[in-house]
Amino acid sequence: MFGDKFYKKLRKLMPWQQTVFALALSERMYPNYCLYAESTGRGDTRLIRSSLDTMWQYLTEKSMQVDLSAILEQIEAAMPEPQQEECYGAWPALDTCVALATAYNSVVFRLGDEAYDVSQTSMGTVVGFIEMQQGRELSAEELYAEPLVEDEMAFQVALLDEVSQPRDAAVILKIKEMAEQGGISNLGISLE
Repeated sequence: MFGDKFYKKLRKLMPWQQTVFALALSERMYPNYCLYAESTGRGDTRLIRSSLDTMWQYLTEKSMQVDLSAILEQIEAAMPEPQQEECYGAWPALDTCVALATAYNSVVFRLGDEAYDVSQTSMGTVVGFIEMQQGRELSAEELYAEPLVEDEMAFQVALLDEVSQPRDAAVILKIKEMAEQGGISNLGISLE
């Protein structure tokens, strides 16, 4: 399922579905940002958490008024610059911000590739983490055998199924809960 057929389905999602898909993967990556901020003393976890919550609220409350462009600028300002850092954690933290900014962009600009882009970002986070741990690039076969890659693919396929339902606040909140995964990220990092 993960591959061309999956990506074709992602590209056919309606704009609100693109946003929810991107936001859910951002939510799932949030603990990676938290670990980076905690271990380096840099970053702004409150801003990222608030930005996630604001977008979930925006998607579930019809009367919600918010300046998404202003929040997008704040997210971009909170992005780590991994080239200027010593710790590997800046990369997954950057990916979290990129995914979240993409979710915001999907509402502000509606390009139509947001779900695909964030799918690639989230998988790239997982692959980069595994290859960093192994100290080398892995073949596709080796990567497919990795539990974190299997989990990522299974999560994204399940997420696509959930996002494909008719739009409803309860469905979106269920997706948020699914993405929170009890505070465990796509890298297996826990908020606890």
